[in-house]
Amino acid sequence: MRLNLQLKISHKGFILVLVPLVFELVFLIVLSVLLQQAEVEVQRQVRSKAIISQANALSKLFYDAGVAMGGYSITKSPLFSDRYDKIVRQIPLDLQELKGLVGDNDKQQLILGRLQTITSDGLKILGEAKAAIDDNRVDVAQFRARHMYKQIRQLADQLQDELKGLTEDERKIESESPEQQNRSRAAVKMFLVFGVVLNIGIAFLLLYYFLRSISTRLSTVTDNSFRLARGQKLRPPLSGNDEIAQLDDAFRSMAEALAEASRKERAVIENAADVICSIDMDGKFVAVNPASYESWGFYPDELMGRRFIEVIMPEDVPDTIRAVRSVRGATSKVNFENRVKKRDGSMVNVLWSADWSEKDRALFCVAHDITQRKLVEEAIKANEARIRNIINNMMVGLIIITRDGLIESINPRTESMFSTRSHEMLGRHVMSLFADARHFSVSDPNDRQSFMETLFTKALNRIGEFDCLSANGEDFPVEISLTEFVSPDGAVRFMANVLDVSERKEVERMKKEFVSTVSHELRTPLTSIRGSLTLLAVGAMGALPEQAKKVVNIAERNTIRLIGLINDILDVEKLEAGKLDMELVDVSVASIFERSEQAVNTFAANNGVLLDMKPSGEMVHADGDRLVQVLVNLISNAVKFSPKGAAVTVSSAEIPGGFIEVHVTDRGRGIPESFKNRLFQRFQQVEASDAKKKGGTGLGLAICKGIVEQHGGTIGVESEEGKGSTFWFRIPKAQNLLKQPVQVLEPAASMQSNQAF
Repeated sequence: MRLNLQLKISHKGFILVLVPLVFELVFLIVLSVLLQQAEVEVQRQVRSKAIISQANALSKLFYDAGVAMGGYSITKSPLFSDRYDKIVRQIPLDLQELKGLVGDNDKQQLILGRLQTITSDGLKILGEAKAAIDDNRVDVAQFRARHMYKQIRQLADQLQDELKGLTEDERKIESESPEQQNRSRAAVKMFLVFGVVLNIGIAFLLLYYFLRSISTRLSTVTDNSFRLARGQKLRPPLSGNDEIAQLDDAFRSMAEALAEASRKERAVIENAADVICSIDMDGKFVAVNPASYESWGFYPDELMGRRFIEVIMPEDVPDTIRAVRSVRGATSKVNFENRVKKRDGSMVNVLWSADWSEKDRALFCVAHDITQRKLVEEAIKANEARIRNIINNMMVGLIIITRDGLIESINPRTESMFSTRSHEMLGRHVMSLFADARHFSVSDPNDRQSFMETLFTKALNRIGEFDCLSANGEDFPVEISLTEFVSPDGAVRFMANVLDVSERKEVERMKKEFVSTVSHELRTPLTSIRGSLTLLAVGAMGALPEQAKKVVNIAERNTIRLIGLINDILDVEKLEAGKLDMELVDVSVASIFERSEQAVNTFAANNGVLLDMKPSGEMVHADGDRLVQVLVNLISNAVKFSPKGAAVTVSSAEIPGGFIEVHVTDRGRGIPESFKNRLFQRFQQVEASDAKKKGGTGLGLAICKGIVEQHGGTIGVESEEGKGSTFWFRIPKAQNLLKQPVQVLEPAASMQSNQAF
């Protein structure tokens, strides 16, 4: 029994089937043997009867042959002759059949051999007699006839004796066979009854033990399930390793997991920040977690038995009751909001998540404090209102377009800019707003695509200039910048910032006119005045008194400074307008250094400063005159701010990336850290007094920056107060530049670049 308990159910089932099957197999084998024995006995009886019958037939045939031959010898009738011939043919056949019946019985085989000899002798005698009769040999026939009967009778007696010996055993078998058959039948019947009864007994016994071993253990598992449902202690674990034991073990593991989950659930509920409660059919609290005190100021015991609507703000009670009633008919959780009145009289916003349990006839709720969220939402709404107000009052037009270019929304500034209403613009293609798109067809998808590609190229993440078309048909210039973003629905959108630059363009036009006036109306007379002052200074108009000579020299220097200021202003304006003429060729760095040294050599000597020029042998693709202008400006500044006897070092070298970097290093007072960021802006000098003491317009570095950037390079400074400064700029090598005209900077870009340092 204990062994069976260690077996798996599948093994027990296998045994339940195998044992009866083995018994049935043995039963069938034994039964088959008994039936085979009975069949052998029956076959023996049948064979014995056949041998006896065949022996009697052979004896009769032998006598019939003698009778037929006797009749033939007397009558010579063909009837006797035919009968004789038929018997003669039949006798060998019966002998052969008798031989087949005898089989391998040695005794009977000997008798059968003697029978064959007797019949052969008899047939020979009869044959000779018939031949004498057929030949009409009367004497011979009579002789044969006299002796034939005697010989035949002797042979017949011998034949009878032999047949008697042949059938003696068979008659004995025949006489014993019925009794033996009855015994065999009785044995088979008894064995059948015994086998069936035994088989049924074994089957019931196996089934009893099988069901008992399973049902008892299954009842234990079933009882444990009820105990688990009632929260009672489980029965001792089942032994063994069969499926029921495994089920019991899994069930116990599940029970432990449920207990642990229940413990954790209680811990979560008791330690949850949200109020978790149960409300019965009457709307009363039947269970509340400790969070009620932190959230509402009520201890759980204070809320038990109270109607939950008593803690709800009176204004929210009707909506709350409707929401609670809808929960019972819902197939999932229902969420609703209201305000709960705390014990101290204050109010909190609460989001309720309610679920109805039909089994418990109770409402299970989680009340989450959303006061902070409400405050955030209100702040967001207020912020959205402020943003909307800002957008509506912006002086820049805002247009939201799809990837296909359809207008989705605009601000009021856009309406006034294009002299149209928002409902008239929404849904239109943005191409219809541009005067530059007159040669395109709005209805043609290919034209739309081509225009959008142009728009993205010029204005996506950058500022592009376009001519737009107002509703009254007037053109006006704008600057447009496109910014890509993803809308809340996941679709890609573009925000277009549109700035009407009509007034700026007018100012630029007026500035150009002013520059032209300065260039033609001021520079020409100043040049003439400088020439006249130079003639006076050198005594071409006669010798001047010493006092007058000083005045003329002062006037000449101021005139030269004024001409330089005008030239710098013109260069700055050309840079901003993108009209600074540049002729790019391959030029050596050494030649630029040589020309720059020649230009500032006298100035350096007058200031007692040495120049240390260290050019490299590389080539650059640049405007040599403009680079000389940059280098002369940097060297002149270095000379100005270097003490007498100091040296200004000018060097160049190739740096990674295919650039040539030029350094101008002085030993002056250095540049304060706070001033470095504005050093390359217009009209900026380290100290206000420098303009009087050292000269200069404050435009030189801004011009240098613009020239370097138009060459695709950068410029900067490294300085430490009291130790000097190093100004540097880098431009690409000649072989790394594309042989094409340099694209000048847009005015807006130039103004932005002044903030680089």
